[in-house]
Amino acid sequence: MGDTFFFDIPVYRLARDRYYQEREGYIDGVLFPKSSPESEELRARDRADPGRNAYMRGYLESKYGGCWEFNEIIGYIRLHFLGSQIRGEYYGVSSKRIVRTRTKTLEFKTWKLASEVELPDSPSQAGILETIHKYLDDCKKELPGRYLDTSIFEAIARHVDWRSLFQSRF
Repeated sequence: MGDTFFFDIPVYRLARDRYYQEREGYIDGVLFPKSSPESEELRARDRADPGRNAYMRGYLESKYGGCWEFNEIIGYIRLHFLGSQIRGEYYGVSSKRIVRTRTKTLEFKTWKLASEVELPDSPSQAGILETIHKYLDDCKKELPGRYLDTSIFEAIARHVDWRSLFQSRF
């Protein structure tokens, strides 16, 4: 099956905006603890001199987990054709509880994450792409609370000759 794979879709623990929002909450909680009576005074000093805590912010960002891209990936859906079907193998982290971390090992989880989706007879460019989108929607339902980053796929999808790619696997 190795030569029939055509795209890997990253699966994230959570969406980008939520990650950065949670990271900022963590940094604010450390720099300006609510339990401290000086919290508002420290916050006012930080607003007056934004560079004051720059080093500490950088350290806390790194300690929290760094940037969202790549560090929060918890798996991949490897899309491929199997006969006249679209399928996706799933590789995910090898832990039972998924938390933010920089150390993770991805392992094979299943041959197909969601039920395969049958391509129409004599599929057109649009028909193949529509079927892939349907399969990805089904995968999203199988991974509730997770974020499938299809942005790169969407950026190149309209430029791919899907019919040729599909026919080349025979």
